[in-house]
Amino acid sequence: MISFATVIPELDISSPAAALWSAGVLGFLVGLVPIGLAEVMALAIGAVQPPELALSMLLVFTVAHVAGKVGWYVLGTFADRVTHARSRALIARARAVLSRYPHYSLSVLGLSALVSVPPFHLAAIAAGIVRLPFVRFVLVCLSGRLVRFGMLASVPALIRGWLG
Repeated sequence: MISFATVIPELDISSPAAALWSAGVLGFLVGLVPIGLAEVMALAIGAVQPPELALSMLLVFTVAHVAGKVGWYVLGTFADRVTHARSRALIARARAVLSRYPHYSLSVLGLSALVSVPPFHLAAIAAGIVRLPFVRFVLVCLSGRLVRFGMLASVPALIRGWLG
């Protein structure tokens, strides 16, 4: 009889590679599902030792999280297919405001990536609706989320420092 251990004899779930892989998978999943687990994950990553592994995990997690938000951006690009009259009116009004004040789209997206107000997945959809250039979308999201998650991940180290 063939066992799992004979097929994969050196599976070490405590390896740095497994930690990075899990950070990427979880980052992508919490990027897709807007339920607020990203902040909890950033705090947990901050408790990982050694700090170099935590930093690598945080970078992988952030990139994967933003990759998950790309799906919301793409969803927004399909706004032209909306048939509901009230929704079409809201979309048209948003596009009119952003055509008058184009810097609002980057500002709102950056604020959302940094503090999650408005909710980040809604800001990603709005960015797709107004056709914010994709590279700008990704750069603003990465920078805002990296600052947010970095601040959250530093909390466990601050607590360890205070407690001695």
